Amino acid sequence: MVRASGLHSGPPGRSPHPPVQAGRLHHNNSRALLPRLPDLGLSRRRGRNDKENEVAADRDYQLETQARDGAVTVALRGRVTVNNAQELLNEIAASLPSGGRDLSLDLSGVEYFDSGGGAVIIRLRQQVEAGGGHLHIASSTPDIDGFLELIDQEALLRPPPSPPVPPGLVQQVGDAVLQAAAGAREFVGFTGEMMIGLGEAVLRPRRMRWRDTWAYMERAGVGGLPIVALISFLMGLITAFQAAVQLTQFGADIYVANLVGLSIVRELGPLMTAIIAAGRSGAAFAAEIGTMKVGEEVDALAAMGLDRTRFLVTPKVVALVTMLPCLTLFADLCGILGGMVVAVAGLDLPAQVYLRQMRISMTTWDVYSGLIKSVVFGLLIAQIGCMRGLQARSGAESVGRSTTSAIVSGIFLIIVADAIFTVLFHDW
Repeated sequence: MVRASGLHSGPPGRSPHPPVQAGRLHHNNSRALLPRLPDLGLSRRRGRNDKENEVAADRDYQLETQARDGAVTVALRGRVTVNNAQELLNEIAASLPSGGRDLSLDLSGVEYFDSGGGAVIIRLRQQVEAGGGHLHIASSTPDIDGFLELIDQEALLRPPPSPPVPPGLVQQVGDAVLQAAAGAREFVGFTGEMMIGLGEAVLRPRRMRWRDTWAYMERAGVGGLPIVALISFLMGLITAFQAAVQLTQFGADIYVANLVGLSIVRELGPLMTAIIAAGRSGAAFAAEIGTMKVGEEVDALAAMGLDRTRFLVTPKVVALVTMLPCLTLFADLCGILGGMVVAVAGLDLPAQVYLRQMRISMTTWDVYSGLIKSVVFGLLIAQIGCMRGLQARSGAESVGRSTTSAIVSGIFLIIVADAIFTVLFHDW
């Protein structure tokens, strides 16, 4: 509580204006006080000798009760605080007759009044009105009147709102479908915007921001070589181990080269490289553009009449579409090397035999199919990363959500596109 300026709490009779403890008593900060009053009062009525009621409040108030003209007048003097509010309420309630009668309060002699007094008045009003009577304040001070005006009694006495009803299964499914449809519509619109930007870059290459494009190529390509090499090498090694466990039972150790070569070149190489790129480049694109969107830099570009696609989206898309096939070829070589380590060290196959068997089983189309996939994967990763970044609203939390959504959406689109390519390339 903060004491109101210009108010003090001196001895009785020294100040014509009693001090009032400032602070608004509304539904949130006084609800905890009010429910205590009836319970404590009932406990005092049941037994005054209980140990729980031996802690008496400060008796720094005087109470005078008069009954006339069918109403009860209570004159209160002294200090009314949170510490003695319960005892004061009990005494006033005990002085009221059992039948419903009006209650008049005289607060002109109160020297100190805080939220405990406000709670007492509200509880008395409830009890009197429950018996059919009315409570009114016959006399008071300007300070107490100003304090009581701050109390929103309707909000205090209003029952708490019922908890919201959780949506049913049909509503949840409908909301999910509508959200998916809105996302798909936005994705298609952004795809058209991106294609227009790429077409302009092809028709007018001099307007392309090549310096930014080279920087993104270095980050997405050269910066990703170590992690791509490690993951691809381990994937080739694991694939060769798993194949050797089964093929050695039939004396077909030589066919480990076939399985490793085809699985790495056609599926695992492009797929794992794309997933790594989604976690690195896609997240970086979303975070960069999202931070610019939160900082209103994107709005500044629009205010200056500059195309956001040409400045922000096209360099990233061109860089990733160019570098992801290069990373895929590098991943294929590392994966084949991992399989060869298992074949030479674990199966006692000469390296020349391993490479010759792989060359026999593979065709040029197998390599080309993986590169085609990588081009489409790079396009999807850059597109979804830029789109999620532009969807950021405000604050660091929004940027974090956009980055996470870019990674998850990018991996999902990669898997879907890979499944489509697998069906299309099945007979080729």
